Amino acid sequence: MDLQELVPSFATLKAIATAVALLIAGWLGSKWAYRLAVKALAGTHLDQALARFLASMLRYVVLAATFIASMETVGIHTTSLVAVVASAGLAVGLALQGSLSNFASGVLILFFKHFQLGDKIAIGDHTGVVEDIGLFNTTLVSTDNEKIVIPNASVTNGPIVNYSDRGLLRGAVTVTVEGRLRELGPAIEALVRAGKRAGGVAQEPAPTVFLTDMEDGSLDLTLTAWYRAVEEDGSMHNLRVAVLEELEGAGIKLMNRTQLILHQRSKMQS
Repeated sequence: MDLQELVPSFATLKAIATAVALLIAGWLGSKWAYRLAVKALAGTHLDQALARFLASMLRYVVLAATFIASMETVGIHTTSLVAVVASAGLAVGLALQGSLSNFASGVLILFFKHFQLGDKIAIGDHTGVVEDIGLFNTTLVSTDNEKIVIPNASVTNGPIVNYSDRGLLRGAVTVTVEGRLRELGPAIEALVRAGKRAGGVAQEPAPTVFLTDMEDGSLDLTLTAWYRAVEEDGSMHNLRVAVLEELEGAGIKLMNRTQLILHQRSKMQS
């Protein structure tokens, strides 16, 4: 065999170098196209998650076009390549049914908009703020700053609780105070004051107080207040602290519910 036949010609080396350069340029160009698309779509009324999704699709289109162009450069005809890829794609698709299901579910999530970026939601046993809605996964961040990645198929196949969709959530603090009917008015007023001044609590709808139960010498009062879902922990903390301060300032004593129940049982046994 002639040695010259083993050494690639200059034209072949040039074609290979051009193909590699195209692939590198395509890889960098796809990232640039993604950032440009996200920036361009940010100025529209399009949902941010949907904008990221479309930008990702544009990036993959750029990569595919670059790959086809590089194959043409080295003399591989894309017509036959497409047939091979189609056959391989069928086999891969059958093997990756779960991933394709996640992709389809991602499209449904973006289309129906059951939740958006920044919403506090619960999916199964997981609760957190939506950080990203990707092609295959949805990412949440828990109150403990844990990153939770959930396959999109699992998201759409079960109940989704959106705490942010309605704007505000209602929380409740129930206390048992000593007293009878004459102490009811001052206790309610103290709880209303607590609801109005607690940080993070909305004033509309206004905080409300209900008499939820009463026993011999004790009253169960429930204060309900509204707050933003993402501020739940802080708002409920502020509400409880305000309740304790207002009741103490009004001279109203809290009863230990466990002691009350034990006292009732001992009376029944005697």
